[in-house]
Amino acid sequence: MSHPLKVIGILRSCFHEKFGTPRQPHLVPGATATLTVRAAYLPEHSLAGLERFSHVWLLSYFHLNTNKKFLPKVHPPRLKGETIGLFASRSPHRPSPVGLSLARLVKVSGDTLHLSGIDLVNGTPILDVKPYIPESDCLPEASAGWTAHAPFPMLQVAFTEESLAQIAAAEERLGIHGIEGLLADILRQDLRNPRDKAQSKDGLELGFFLHDFEARFVVREGTVTVVRLLTGTTMHKNERRLPQRRVGLAE
Repeated sequence: MSHPLKVIGILRSCFHEKFGTPRQPHLVPGATATLTVRAAYLPEHSLAGLERFSHVWLLSYFHLNTNKKFLPKVHPPRLKGETIGLFASRSPHRPSPVGLSLARLVKVSGDTLHLSGIDLVNGTPILDVKPYIPESDCLPEASAGWTAHAPFPMLQVAFTEESLAQIAAAEERLGIHGIEGLLADILRQDLRNPRDKAQSKDGLELGFFLHDFEARFVVREGTVTVVRLLTGTTMHKNERRLPQRRVGLAE
């Protein structure tokens, strides 16, 4: 029996590809996004009262997934190559590619939610929004499972003089502040895949797209250095950027 899921809106995020997007919400508090609720869902009524909450749950569809078959074991990056059962993880590669993210609700403006602390890429279909209710959603005595013993790897972050000048130019161009801190929060988590020996090699220059630029960086001996910001470049790694057909989603 088929039950198509409805898309209530498409997320507009500062992240433009999976590489560089945080692996969990709130790792990068300055990561921002907006969600405009489609007119069909009467946002002038359906959003009434939501502005009184500080955080919301976002249920999303992992539209950039590339997996073609079910795998019962996955390799979370923080386990450094070890495996864990799929359902003991938050891997996006699931039988039903549905994501769950907790975001800070900055404000509600008409039909649009302004969000921060997000971990979702630009263009993500959003299936639902629910208010975060501390008395129901927070359990201080809950066990953190294997994650309690596998903290995220942390790097020191540095910037070249060239990159700092380009950050200042980007802030003026975009009319925003805090790009240096945003980049630091993103990069200290170590974006590299620990199972990819070539990518993990010290001294390799890598990059990811954020806002309207590509941030280029190098990791050496536990320090990640932002070397430059490039504008006008093209996203070229097709395997990261071509979405699969949205099976079962009703527009």
